[in-house]
Amino acid sequence: METSDQQNLVELLFLALYQDGHLSIDEDSMLQKALNALGWQPEEITGPSVGQAFATVREANSSDEKKDLFLRERTTSLRAKGHSSLAFEWLGKVLASDGLDRREERFLEQARKLLFD
Repeated sequence: METSDQQNLVELLFLALYQDGHLSIDEDSMLQKALNALGWQPEEITGPSVGQAFATVREANSSDEKKDLFLRERTTSLRAKGHSSLAFEWLGKVLASDGLDRREERFLEQARKLLFD
């Protein structure tokens, strides 16, 4: 997976964390597993940055319109490069790690439609 694809997927995972308004220990643990499995190396000078990713996600999450556009852009790119299944798998694992509430379910369903339909 290219760095830009990793960045897109990591940003989707970060956005997913915002959906229920809190970050649990279980979500954080599963997120770390996802980052490790993806081989994401944010400390590399030329690679993605955690701070940059969270700043981008915070801005995207500031309105429903921005969030929808952000989600559509990231999922379209991942889908085009054949990463839909991987993205949906990790989104599901991270969100379900502490139980899904209706906002997370809605987000996951929206992501599924954009990644597969």
